[in-house]
This record gives sequence, structure tokens and C-alpha cells, in this order.
Amino acid sequence: MFRALAVTSTSAEETRILGAALAPTMLPGDVVSLSGDLGAGKTVYVQGVAAALGVQERVTSPTFTIVHEYQGRFPIVHVDVYRLDSFQEVIDLGFEEFFDPGAIMLVEWGEAVSPLLPRSYLEIDVRRSVDPDAADDRNVVFRPHSPDWVPKLESMRKTAEALLDAASPDTSRGERFSYVPTLRPRDHRGSGEGLEA
Repeated sequence: MFRALAVTSTSAEETRILGAALAPTMLPGDVVSLSGDLGAGKTVYVQGVAAALGVQERVTSPTFTIVHEYQGRFPIVHVDVYRLDSFQEVIDLGFEEFFDPGAIMLVEWGEAVSPLLPRSYLEIDVRRSVDPDAADDRNVVFRPHSPDWVPKLESMRKTAEALLDAASPDTSRGERFSYVPTLRPRDHRGSGEGLEA
């Protein structure tokens, strides 16, 4: 049974902190799928991961180039499939060739290519708050798609709590994360191994 981990980010800086908190748990071969609202902070999250992994160059959205590669502690492949019009375009692009076991892969709009993702990956959903009084807030949900990601998320949660408290000591809110049950909306591989509640 896997549970999703949920948190609210109140700023772009907090979203970067969430990415930085996951980075120490990541190894080559790890795949992260980022989904959510347009402009909600998927690239901002990747910036946090990349900075914590020692990437020195500016991390930008690969919306028009499809792929950016960065060198840090480990190679990072940052893919954005938003501009691709069809699943066939993704296949024609050679998407599966981006899965380098020697690199960490972060895929923006990953839900569009979920049938091509490996069995073990982390899904991160970033959504704008629906509360008009909290326009800068982002609801972030982490969904592990294999047992390998469960201890990584727990480690990320502890690190993020400490970093978020250190970044805003006057507004420390204690535990910000909550575990929520999740069901996988569909099992595109037909294995019957969906996430359980």
C-alpha cells in the first residue's frame, strides 16, 4: 500500500525548497513525472532539485526545446512534453531513449506520457490553490509508483520540514505534510498493481 504525501507551498521559494529536499534521495535511474496546472511551478520545483544536486547553470523550462540536460552531482535530463501534439510525436521523438540509467530524469507534463514511464517513478502534482485569498499557494502531492519511493519520500518530508522552518522561522507551522490515501486512476500496463487506498 502506498500513500500520497501532500503539502502546501506558499511561495516559489518554498517550491524550490521542496525540490531541494528530494534531491539528496535521488540516484541515477530515478524518474520523476511532474504534472499540474500551467504555470503552477513544475520548472521551479526542478530548479530546486537541480540546485541541490550542484547544477551551476540556470535551469529553465524546456517547453520549446523539449529537452535540457544539466550536469551536477549526477546528470539530469529535464524533459517537457507540453508542446507535443500527439502520443505518436512523443514516440517519434525517441522519448524512451531519454531514459538513461546514468541520469536522473524529470518529465514535465509526465501524465501525457505515463504509458512510457518505467514501473518505478515518482509522480508530483502541482496545483494552484482554489482559494482566491491564497493565490500564491500551490498544493503539491507526491505519489510513489513503487515501494522504492516510499522511504525516499519520508526522508524528503523530514528534510523539507526542517528547511521550510529554517527559511521562515517566524511563521513555523510545525508539520506541514500529511499522508493521504491514493488510488491510481488507471493502470496502463494492465498489471493490476495500482496504488491502493
